[in-house]
Amino acid sequence: MKSNEKQEDVLKQTINEFKTNLTENIKKSNQVFLIAHEKLDFDAIASLGAMALICKRHKKAPYIIINDSEDDLSDEVKEMIDKIKEKFIIISVDDYENSKTQNDLLITVDVNKTFKTALDGKYKQFKDIIVVDHHTEDDNTIKTKNKLILTNVSSCSEIMYYLLKQYNITSSDTFYYTFLLAGIYLDTNKLNKNKFVSTLEAVAGLINKGADQLRVDDYFALDFESDRKVHLLVDKAFPVNITVFISVCDDGVFTKEEIAKAADYALNYRCDAAIVAAKTKDGSYDVSARGKVVDKIGINNIMYILNNGGGNTVSASCPAIYKDADELKKQILDIITLKKIKK
Repeated sequence: MKSNEKQEDVLKQTINEFKTNLTENIKKSNQVFLIAHEKLDFDAIASLGAMALICKRHKKAPYIIINDSEDDLSDEVKEMIDKIKEKFIIISVDDYENSKTQNDLLITVDVNKTFKTALDGKYKQFKDIIVVDHHTEDDNTIKTKNKLILTNVSSCSEIMYYLLKQYNITSSDTFYYTFLLAGIYLDTNKLNKNKFVSTLEAVAGLINKGADQLRVDDYFALDFESDRKVHLLVDKAFPVNITVFISVCDDGVFTKEEIAKAADYALNYRCDAAIVAAKTKDGSYDVSARGKVVDKIGINNIMYILNNGGGNTVSASCPAIYKDADELKKQILDIITLKKIKK
């Protein structure tokens, strides 16, 4: 318990220190642009909404950049975007190009890799960049001195909860808290993994502020057909050894969420990690990895070696590039069995 309490104290102190830097950068900027990773999920859109509230506190109306096609987003995420759109301006990358100035600030949330946002290649256009994230850094991390990257938290939503708390920001629009709760639930598999004392405090705080837990539960209600597809992926899993399960499926088309859910489900078995890959609608493969024991397998390193993917030691993914199941399976096995994993 003492180690958990220490983690919580360090988290709060780190966020408090970062608050000063964030405030200064927002105030001195001409315009503020917010962006998360492509193919938004609950954690990303919730973090965008919370960061927009912080900008508003400092009398800056941020532009939220969303460049995803509606086909790439779940109905729930689209519903969240519509709520955020009622309060803040949402633009595309093309809109950004037409409105940028010399003294703009970019804030990225729930992402730190250059290639995982729609602004890939445009970072040098910003005078200042701030990164707020919970995924592990690597060679592809956005180059900036202004970073709050905490890997010992459940999610970016948890970080944003504590930032809002530091600023003493409250909102009568309780959907912000509902979204943050959904973000935490997503990245902890409904509090079944990767949770800390600080996570549970954040959940309690969000519910106390009016987060609609029933609505969040509804977000995670299982769709029958989708759940059957998740179990198809799990059924194809095979143990590489006593610690890792791998499933590479070439039957059917799956969403990124279904692949991630299958990796989560596979952790119910006696293993330390699970790696699941399946075809997406563009014909290539998406890969999701989940780890049960922190730092024992290094799934984020496996994803990085596989194709510059990343995440952290309990949740990671890899961009969809592979076209052949056998080739992908061999690549994953080679990385694990030949011990290519970075230490």
